[in-house]
Amino acid sequence: MQILAGDIGGTHTRLICADVSNGGHHILVEKSYSSADYGGLVQVIDVFLSEHNIMHPVDAACFAIAGPVESGAAKVTNLPWIITEKDLSVQLHTPRVKLINDFVAAAYGASDLQESDMLVLQQGSGVGKKSAHPEAVIIGAGTGFGASHRVWLNDHYQVFSSEAGHAGFAPENAEQNRLLGWLQKKYSHVSLEMLLSGKGLITIYQFLHEVGDFSEALTIQQAMRETDPAQVIAEHALLEDDDLCQKALDIFVDIYGAAASNVVLHYYPVTELYIAGGIAPKIKDRMSAPRFLKAFLNKGLMSVNMKKLTIKLVTQDKVGLYGALAYVRAFCI
Repeated sequence: MQILAGDIGGTHTRLICADVSNGGHHILVEKSYSSADYGGLVQVIDVFLSEHNIMHPVDAACFAIAGPVESGAAKVTNLPWIITEKDLSVQLHTPRVKLINDFVAAAYGASDLQESDMLVLQQGSGVGKKSAHPEAVIIGAGTGFGASHRVWLNDHYQVFSSEAGHAGFAPENAEQNRLLGWLQKKYSHVSLEMLLSGKGLITIYQFLHEVGDFSEALTIQQAMRETDPAQVIAEHALLEDDDLCQKALDIFVDIYGAAASNVVLHYYPVTELYIAGGIAPKIKDRMSAPRFLKAFLNKGLMSVNMKKLTIKLVTQDKVGLYGALAYVRAFCI
């Protein structure tokens, strides 16, 4: 039988069609589209099916959505798309269509990752017999910020979604307090993902340029006009050739580390933390440096507990797509 899966985000819509037989699967076609170029998911699927000459109705489908899924419907947080299981069932001519949160998909995808798909940032110091099915938290920054919680129930993983990215930003030091105050002059609510996302890195850069002692290089200005400003900031920070970019990325990593352990504490005890999303793999050298772990472990009485976790940075950028594929295989057919 043929199944369809997708990872639907504010930047990219990734689709995959696979053939399932004898408990395994064979990927037939896979393609990524720029989400902003289309008016909705139905339109993207139509193009995908037409381009690859997929004429027969698929037997089941699952789509991971960057946003809350309620009663079979979802609105992509950073896109004006309304997606429903009912509309997709009609389009695909199958009743077996499921929408799940993108970090639910990331959690299922993380369960099937190979060691080569991950970079271990901290080997947990927990003692005793290791669980065959470890409880975990999955987080990630990209176009926005997402988080989910994975537990083992009834002989399979069960994943619980959240909208942790829209919780309020909690500053950890005087500098971050100034950043929060600067933002509160503009917004009534300052969410975590307003800083822990691609746009968030730009916001931190703008804050430092406006209130700090950093001048903006003309070469950086020009580069930002020609390509994604967040990419420019990250690239020059990693090259260590621009003080403003370096400082912006340092603060971003500090916020990332503190937020990661904040989310873990909401679900503690867990034994693993997976860091997914589009940004972490691009700055993995900074994420694996002491700065991230220092911020992560700064939890007062719970600092010792944070050392018990194994932290894995996911370098496989299709973990959400493959997680949606795993979900449709496990629960939709």
